[in-house]
Amino acid sequence: AYENQTFVELLADDGLVVLARGLGLNRLFIKFLKLYSDPRTLVLVINTSNKQEGYFCNELRKGGVEYTPKVITNEYSAKERETLYLMGGTLFVTSRILLLDLLRKQCPIEKVQGLLVYNAHKVTDSATEAFILRLYRQNNKVGFVKAFSDSPEAFTNGFCQLERVMKNMFLKHVYLWPRFHATVSAALSRHQPDVVELRQQMTPNMTAIQLAVLEIMKACVVELKTANPILDTDDLSVENALGKSFDLVVRMQLDPVWNQLSLKTKQLVFDLKMLRTLLFFLTQYDCVTFNSYLESLRHSDLYRTFSTHSAWIFMDAANTLFVKARDRVFGQSQGTKTSEHQQNSTTDRVLNLEENPKWHLLSMVLDEIFKETKNNSSLLKEQCNILIVTNDDRTCLQLRQYLCYGGKSVLQRQYDRLLESKQPKNQPDADVLLSGRLEGFARKRRGNLKNPISKKVRSEDITTEATSSTNIEKEEKQDEADIEIPTSLFEEEPVLPMKFGENGGISAFSDSEKCELVSGPLLLMESLTSASDEYFHLATTLENLKPRYVIMYDADIQFVRQVEVFKACNPGHPLRVYFLLYDSSVEEQKYLSSLRKEKEAFERLIRERSQMVIPVDREGRVIDSSMGRKTNEMDEPNTRKGGGRDDKETPKIIVDVRDLRSTLPSLIHKKGMEIIPLTLEVGDYILTPDTCVERKSVSDLIGSLNSGRLYSQATAMTRHYKKPVLLIEFSESKSFSLQSPSAMHSEISSQSVSSKLVLLTLHFPKLRIIWSQSPYATAEIFEALKVTQQLTLSIFQKLLDSCI
Repeated sequence: AYENQTFVELLADDGLVVLARGLGLNRLFIKFLKLYSDPRTLVLVINTSNKQEGYFCNELRKGGVEYTPKVITNEYSAKERETLYLMGGTLFVTSRILLLDLLRKQCPIEKVQGLLVYNAHKVTDSATEAFILRLYRQNNKVGFVKAFSDSPEAFTNGFCQLERVMKNMFLKHVYLWPRFHATVSAALSRHQPDVVELRQQMTPNMTAIQLAVLEIMKACVVELKTANPILDTDDLSVENALGKSFDLVVRMQLDPVWNQLSLKTKQLVFDLKMLRTLLFFLTQYDCVTFNSYLESLRHSDLYRTFSTHSAWIFMDAANTLFVKARDRVFGQSQGTKTSEHQQNSTTDRVLNLEENPKWHLLSMVLDEIFKETKNNSSLLKEQCNILIVTNDDRTCLQLRQYLCYGGKSVLQRQYDRLLESKQPKNQPDADVLLSGRLEGFARKRRGNLKNPISKKVRSEDITTEATSSTNIEKEEKQDEADIEIPTSLFEEEPVLPMKFGENGGISAFSDSEKCELVSGPLLLMESLTSASDEYFHLATTLENLKPRYVIMYDADIQFVRQVEVFKACNPGHPLRVYFLLYDSSVEEQKYLSSLRKEKEAFERLIRERSQMVIPVDREGRVIDSSMGRKTNEMDEPNTRKGGGRDDKETPKIIVDVRDLRSTLPSLIHKKGMEIIPLTLEVGDYILTPDTCVERKSVSDLIGSLNSGRLYSQATAMTRHYKKPVLLIEFSESKSFSLQSPSAMHSEISSQSVSSKLVLLTLHFPKLRIIWSQSPYATAEIFEALKVTQQLTLSIFQKLLDSCI
């Protein structure tokens, strides 16, 4: 119901649709693609990735669409692209190619019926898509613009971010669809899956490690606040530090003065990131992997840095962290503090490998499913598929090995690999063991199970009470003891059809296999991170596999809602969801924080929409083609022309095609100057016939000075132009200084950047150097140079006329 309502509203009026993650933004977008997949119209789709384009095209083919969209990339020549534009239909176009075609007048912009903008939250002031939309609205006053996004948090970063994005896309309306919307809640509550929430207690060692890491993080946050009073204290909390966005928030505030920060502050930022990785490893992986990662930090070169700049390494909590991590591998040690010699003597201690408690919980769930399918005669006639969802591919591999060999064997093999010892020669292959019956490997672990707290809840409760965070990316490189992820998974014998396909996908059985299959569950493992590579892959898996049981080993808020949407679209299909969660853990806190932040983001957007002042001409259908171009002295008409005719011209700047990837051309065009894209052999920008500009970022400047390329570029500019200019452009989020004061020395070195710049100016006296704080400042500098040029020509013309 809410999908149809959103479709009707957006079809009637141009606008921006912001859906909560997992509520079916892909389904809504496909409806518009089907509507406009007609050769009699020309609709352009921008801001999509290659994976998204492939997914949308495949879904349209499955839906029987005759004219599926074509994808235009740099593989097509200019003539071929022009022909495709004239043929009509829906076209996926990369932003850089479309921008180039618009500037060169190769795309018939007046014939474009409209633009579909995906991932609209990325259309910032300096984005290439904003440049495209500005050119489109200048030359086409009647075409539509429809934008889509499922990231409400992105519109809350900065001041009035939603209004700025809507202004960049020339939109007046915004349609917000959170999960708590009355229409959405009513649609999803009609048909709810049977949800079983299982809370597993962590082991005492895991609890002690978690408390120790949290105590260390709290100390680091307090120290960071004390050392940097300029930081916003509201954002600095242990709860926010658990999320990956905390690094972005801190770096955003510290980047302008990063070169001036002490080593202690930089080390604290790194420590918080490392400690968050430890918490992730604690609940996600086995005890051997966690201890090996901790020991790799201890014995690496970073340990010296810890001892020098990190005070937390001397805290009692740090000693508890190392001791309890080793106790999970070698058993309980004597006392809480151990000497360095005792900690390094691993060979004298007996292994007492501690299994991940969630492994036992998963075995219990699989055992329950098997007994239910075995004792129910009606289920024996059906294909009761099982879908297990984990956070990443490595977790999938560990669960596979656990179901094959058992927990102790997996941990022993991990430890042997850590010691670079040989694996057992007569160890059965995983492909053979995994083809055994589910009852066998479930029964092996039945005696070791801990009784978790189990309760059944409704599907709406799983979203409002136990939600998950977004996909957690791997934050540190895996150490040498990590398991290597295989490039392809495997197929099993048809005794129990548990089939794994490429990258967790679904593999088809052969005809011989289909004849020999015994009725039973088909087990499929999927990871959330691999699903992000194949866009909407989990939603496709649900539709293709149609599982009767879904086990959320690592839940994700987007997948939780995809399950709800799947059940609402298939009301007659029985579905039971097992939600596995550590009780009173950081994992649970991340889930709740993720839901809270999304809810707060939508509430803020709702308030901002109610207070937003939108001009009547926001859509740009009546704005002059100059789009707010400033007037100045160079716009004064020349009275010597017959009839007082106005001969003002738009300032023009020639831009190298390769520099269109940067944000500067878009900002220059926004200032009212015309962009002429050409392939330049010398320089990046030509302001006048005599002025050539070579633009360098700080990193590019250092690399060009070291390689000698800048010397060759300066030679070419001075040879062909009277006024060669070297523009050194900094980032708006970085410090406006070439090097920090601490990096300056009393002695002059010929290898420093400053010395090389001095030598460059001495060798090329005609070369001028312009320092720019940001691309915005560069656009203002170019505008001032063009105004000065036009004023000079105007004054010269007036003097010439007066002499006549």
